[in-house]
Amino acid sequence: MENAKTLVQLGWHPIPLGGEGGKVLLVGGVTGHGGVDVTDEEAFREWADRWAATGDGLNLATRMPVGVIAIDVDCYDGKPGALTLAEHEQRWGALPATWSVTARTDGSRKLFFRVPGGWTARGVLGAGVEIVQRHHRYSVAPPSVHDAGLVKAFAPNGDDCGQLPPPDELPALPETWLAGLAHDAASTRKGSDEDAAVIVGSFRGGAMTPKVLAHLNAFLTAVAERSNRFDAMRDAVMGLVRLGAKGERGVDAALRLIEAEYVDAVADKRGGERTAREEFQKAKHGSAQIVAGDSEYWAMDYETGEAFGPEGLWGPGSRWTPVVVGGESLWQRTRGEEPATESEARVRFEAVPASALSGAIPPMQWMVKGVWALNSFGPLSGEKKTLKSYNLLSLSVAVASGEPFFGEFEVVSPGPVLYFAAEGGRDEHQRRLQTIARAYGVPLDDLPLYTVFEAGALDSPELLAAVKGHLDQLQPRLVVIDPLYAFHPTGVEAQNLYERGRMLSAFQSEVGNETSLIIADHFNKTGKGDLDLDSIAQAGMGQWADSWILQRHREQPDMDGGKFNLTVQFGSRRWGGRDWNLDWALASAEAMERGEVGEVSWTIARSTGTRNGQPQEGELALRILRELWKTPGVHTKSELSRMVTGRKADIGKEIDRLMEEGVVYEQPTPRSEGQRTVKRNLLFANKAEIKVPGAGK
Repeated sequence: MENAKTLVQLGWHPIPLGGEGGKVLLVGGVTGHGGVDVTDEEAFREWADRWAATGDGLNLATRMPVGVIAIDVDCYDGKPGALTLAEHEQRWGALPATWSVTARTDGSRKLFFRVPGGWTARGVLGAGVEIVQRHHRYSVAPPSVHDAGLVKAFAPNGDDCGQLPPPDELPALPETWLAGLAHDAASTRKGSDEDAAVIVGSFRGGAMTPKVLAHLNAFLTAVAERSNRFDAMRDAVMGLVRLGAKGERGVDAALRLIEAEYVDAVADKRGGERTAREEFQKAKHGSAQIVAGDSEYWAMDYETGEAFGPEGLWGPGSRWTPVVVGGESLWQRTRGEEPATESEARVRFEAVPASALSGAIPPMQWMVKGVWALNSFGPLSGEKKTLKSYNLLSLSVAVASGEPFFGEFEVVSPGPVLYFAAEGGRDEHQRRLQTIARAYGVPLDDLPLYTVFEAGALDSPELLAAVKGHLDQLQPRLVVIDPLYAFHPTGVEAQNLYERGRMLSAFQSEVGNETSLIIADHFNKTGKGDLDLDSIAQAGMGQWADSWILQRHREQPDMDGGKFNLTVQFGSRRWGGRDWNLDWALASAEAMERGEVGEVSWTIARSTGTRNGQPQEGELALRILRELWKTPGVHTKSELSRMVTGRKADIGKEIDRLMEEGVVYEQPTPRSEGQRTVKRNLLFANKAEIKVPGAGK
């Protein structure tokens, strides 16, 4: 009660909060355009008595007084509020120091400013920043207890000042910010479809910059926490399109990753993959239209704002050119008589009409068919003692020789291999390589396979110079880093998604897209044992990966006898994935101790979705078989794909796999359709082939 009276005396308008997190509004009629400012002490006493009796406690918020707003900056859980605020300060000028409230220590805060009476702002500044106004939202006030801690007020010098000052002591919001935040029709004017296409077509390649990674990280965090994924996708896309329009590198790659993650996360809830992908594309195109139509946004570069006109900085013939400002290399749009160079033309791109996209689509290119797409990148990861180096060396020998990988997978694009080996020493690597080459029946002397036995940080100038030199000289088809921890920079936290994503993307950009890149990593010690990108030990790898090889033990390994029974998953964002049972037979422990080269062999077969001989509950195979046990000879393949819960593409692939294994089969069967009887290829399950828990119930 006393705190509420203090707020009124200072010129603020208290509101009672409680419930989960201490942030739920407990009374009505005190917010919005028609809200009433409560000043009666009896009302404060009634609030205190009512909610004190519940034992839940009572927090206070404040509605904005007339002529006051708060800029709400969120930095927690990877939200890029600080980045969004900094980007707008570059455009509109630095904000004056002011009073703020927060319960966090990560930079999140509400900044209070005076504005003219009757002036209104748009509700959202950008990803992670909203505008709190008299008619929209409210601010938790000290000394409330937030789910992140005690809410405190801070003076412009950063000192804890106990309470907010009277509103007339707040600094005024600068004129440039008033104009930029003004809520009017101009703020939502959109550019044309053609202008939007020019924006999207201009995105530059290369490693993602810190600003780009911040927006990507915010989206990935929201997906992991099952927040509103559509809003997170929309905000991230808007921020990235703005960055891309200003020449920031890596935007296109970040957008592709967001699209893949968004579709994977929401397809089942959005009516299918196609619908989810359309939502992303609409957000991308709409963001580009908003950016193209924001004349204030382009006024920094072109006084009239007609940036896309014939003589504008984004008109025909414009291009990105490098400039140096304050010692920092930047890019800006310029016009000139001389044509753009070939590299600049590739960066800028042109808007490609639909007519040019209506022809035949070239097939995806493979390095090793069914295992690794050409020039793809990602990890080979697994539990301890799952022979990660043996599998990598086997793949390297196959690619270098052109022999089928494990005798099963065609090497479509053979070529030289560059292998960075930093575990086990040269002698052990040499012994393994000789045994594997002998198992493939190829002479090791003739293979274009090159090994580097020194480790260095992925961002070290020495390692990068060596990588570039080897790439130029050897022109490898495949580059292997084994293992990641030996090459991990000391200044990058292993659990920091932001830093790790930047590290991996930066190294990948050095390797370029002219070769495949595989980095050996390991699974979490506490992992649940499933083949899942989430099981990889450290942050960032799963989000970065385009393709992957994951492996675990099917059975306890026989270390002394050299017997290792593995399940290996070859997967990719481009084509899906398949599980295989891979059994290795190595030389005995005694032979290894004697330093003998020995012999190795392997067998590989398609996995039937079992572990330790028992089918795993919850897999698509289980859903498919349960339906066929209930309704044999009723559904065609396409009909069953629509009936079973899950993504149609995944269900179709799983039906194909079950048919190849003989677990499911098609049989021409007559059935009634309306007034006629027709023969259809209907599906049946072969009960003799597999026993599925719960089938036929």
